[in-house]
Order: sequence, then structure tokens, then C-alpha cells
Amino acid sequence: MTYQKEQFYIQRIAELEKQVAELIKVNVELAAQVAQLTDKVAKISKNSSNSSKPPSSDIAKPPRKKKGNGSRNIGGQPGHTKHERTPFTTDEIDDFHPHTLAACPDCGGKLKEVENAGKVV
Repeated sequence: MTYQKEQFYIQRIAELEKQVAELIKVNVELAAQVAQLTDKVAKISKNSSNSSKPPSSDIAKPPRKKKGNGSRNIGGQPGHTKHERTPFTTDEIDDFHPHTLAACPDCGGKLKEVENAGKVV
């Protein structure tokens, strides 16, 4: 081999060795960080159900597990008969109580009288 090629290869090997040394240093630092984070996760995930800690030391109750993905919808199921209370007739009502406001409940301003006000029953 020629002298120039040998010098090129020696220089290239030195560069690569320097890069390997830097990568080893980064790898050691990352391994230390992983070890620290693993310890932190282990400490955080301890509770009364997976260690000898008393239940009073738990920060919050763990979320309840769902019983599964049921096929039923919430509320009345299809085909179920409807249960409704029948409204009162006017003969069954004994007493009426008018309710008036002195001021607007939101801003406290004056109220105007309206001719065709709706009646709430």
C-alpha cells in the first residue's frame, strides 16, 4: 500500500475510535438514567395491593376495572314497556301559587311586564 492510503486509514481509524468512545460514554449515561427511572417507577407503582404498605398510605383509589364490553345500552332496553306517570287533570289540582321575580336573577336588573307571558304548569 502507498503511504497516503496508510495515513488515510490511520486517520479514519482514529476518528472512528473517537466516535466509539463518545457513544460508549452516552450509552453509560443513558443506562444510569434508565436505572434511576426504573427505581422511580417501582416506588411510584407501589400501593397496598402489591406491597406491605398499609391501605391508608395509598394516594388515591385505583380505577375500577370494567366488567367487559357489554352489549346492553344504558337506560331502558329495546322492547321494555315504558313506565310513565300520568299528568294531573285540572280537576285534581287544588291550589295554584303564583311566583314572581322582583329583579333579574342573572344581572339584578329591572323586569318588564309582558302581555302574553307563557304559563308554566
